[in-house]
Amino acid sequence: MTAGAFPRTPVGRIDRKRSSRPVVRPLVIFVVAVTIAFFAVIYSRISLDRTAFELQQLDREIAVEEQLHWDLRAEHARLQAPDRITQRAAELGLVYPVDQRSIEVTGVERGVGGPEDRLTDLRALFTEQP
Repeated sequence: MTAGAFPRTPVGRIDRKRSSRPVVRPLVIFVVAVTIAFFAVIYSRISLDRTAFELQQLDREIAVEEQLHWDLRAEHARLQAPDRITQRAAELGLVYPVDQRSIEVTGVERGVGGPEDRLTDLRALFTEQP
């Protein structure tokens, strides 16, 4: 068995387009894709770092506000102390009365109850059936 001969191309008719141009298009596409991926990774790292700095700033602000909260709670407890209130009332001239006097107002019935008794007539008005 014998191998067939290669087809001969005429000497003057060499296809120069294929042989003289190297394959560049896939290489350019690959380089552009790698460059885009590189910048995407850099951008993602920058955004993560920016977020971390914002979180640190928020943590510092939270610590300051917590300290202010506890300071205000301590101030509230100090101002609410009964000894301080009685001392300040005495400075302002507020004292407990020594003697008690009853004042009687004419035209007012004695023995009238509390707020429930005052609303009895109003309740009766609303609960009456026609």
